[in-house]
Amino acid sequence: MKKTTKQFFARRYRLIIGYIGLLIAFFCVLIFLPKVAPGGLSSAEMQSAIKSSNIGTDFIQQGNIIDLPYHLLQKLSLNLFGLNLISIKLPSIIIGVFTALLIVLLINRWFKSDVAIFGSVLAVLSAAFLFLATSGTPTIMYIFWLSLLLWLGSKIVGNKNVSPILVVSFFLAVSASLYTPHLIYVAIAIAIAGLLHPHLRFALKQIKPIQVILSFAIFAIIALPLVVSCIMQPSVINDILFASNFDFGSYFTNISESFAPFFSFGIAYDSVYLSPLFNLATIALIFIGILASMGELFTSRNTVISLLVIFAIVFSGLNKDIAVLVIIPVAILSAAGIESIFKKWHSLFPENPYARFIGTVPMLVVVLLIILPSFSHFVEGYHYTPNVAKNFNNDIELINKFDSGSILVVSETQDNRDFYKLFERYNSITVVDKMPERTPNRIIYLSNICDDERFALKQIITSPKSRNSDRLYIYENIPTNQGEE
Repeated sequence: MKKTTKQFFARRYRLIIGYIGLLIAFFCVLIFLPKVAPGGLSSAEMQSAIKSSNIGTDFIQQGNIIDLPYHLLQKLSLNLFGLNLISIKLPSIIIGVFTALLIVLLINRWFKSDVAIFGSVLAVLSAAFLFLATSGTPTIMYIFWLSLLLWLGSKIVGNKNVSPILVVSFFLAVSASLYTPHLIYVAIAIAIAGLLHPHLRFALKQIKPIQVILSFAIFAIIALPLVVSCIMQPSVINDILFASNFDFGSYFTNISESFAPFFSFGIAYDSVYLSPLFNLATIALIFIGILASMGELFTSRNTVISLLVIFAIVFSGLNKDIAVLVIIPVAILSAAGIESIFKKWHSLFPENPYARFIGTVPMLVVVLLIILPSFSHFVEGYHYTPNVAKNFNNDIELINKFDSGSILVVSETQDNRDFYKLFERYNSITVVDKMPERTPNRIIYLSNICDDERFALKQIITSPKSRNSDRLYIYENIPTNQGEE
């Protein structure tokens, strides 16, 4: 009896324990990665930190409502840990771990656990996902919300005894996703599908009236600030539905530029994304997955793949960041390719359990051979690909090496000047736009040489992340007489 219980426990929980272990390891990798690659901040990350810092009690009146859940989390991180590389990227790291879990759970709905874990690992350790999970911008929210909605929806549809928690969570996720640009179209599509599709209508009928009332109440409460902000600042409507300063003449150009880094094997584009974001081995698995799925065109799995790809293509013309949604179809199709390979191997030895186990070993080797070069490509690419590396700088790391009380001089014409002003708020470093009067404090001049004769250049701090590698100039007072220091 004791032995049977141990066996049951091992079979029942070994995958759960394995997934938890993988997520913990993934979190540790993501915490470590920002120091290595990209090793600095892009202009978009700086702007995100500025927006998060400026969120106040009047955010509704000011229209600071776009991507509000992400920016609130980033503001909390900045308040807790100050202005540094990790605090800016920590929200994406946390959300990235949850997104990885959701992708695993979602793929488990359609594949066996061993296949699902292989497909999920290939997706979350790709250069595309690693970048999103370590980038301090709200772009990761597209994948997070879509994977969360798909997983919650799959748990509700076809379930005769729907948990109230699932229903409330689904409506909460839909309402919160509205703060991310263009996801309102997903909410509209869900509403239309719920009214027209017979299976979805049947699923809705299984939900108790009190659950429906509670869900709509939560939806209204969460969405209310967005609605009020749209009324007070009509420009928010354009950001939610279209894009700031959008030009329809550039629609197809945006689509082309959005997907170019994903499948470019010979050209490194001037972008924050490496090229290619998916290696040849992954693309080969995707093609195998497509071929394996051809006989099941109308399954829920293929419907999800088709709709996500169409959504990503159509709306990347409005916002290039939406192209990253193809990560979910890539994960599903990779798993389908792996499943197809397993089936072919198992069909050769249908009655031999040892052969089935041995067939898993080569696939594990193949996955490792895909992951390791992809990871190396991610780390090395952000250091040695000029068109990509130039879009990042590690000024924040260099400045944080100086004590609080230092004076940072940032000229009014300096790019992202508002970002450098944040050092004054979070790190107690005084930020000015010109050389101060004589001061005993150390003066840090950003990316420029000062010709003020009152100060002497003592040191130049350089960075490997910039073409103009001299980033900081350290000045001290020139004594006016022997008695002065």
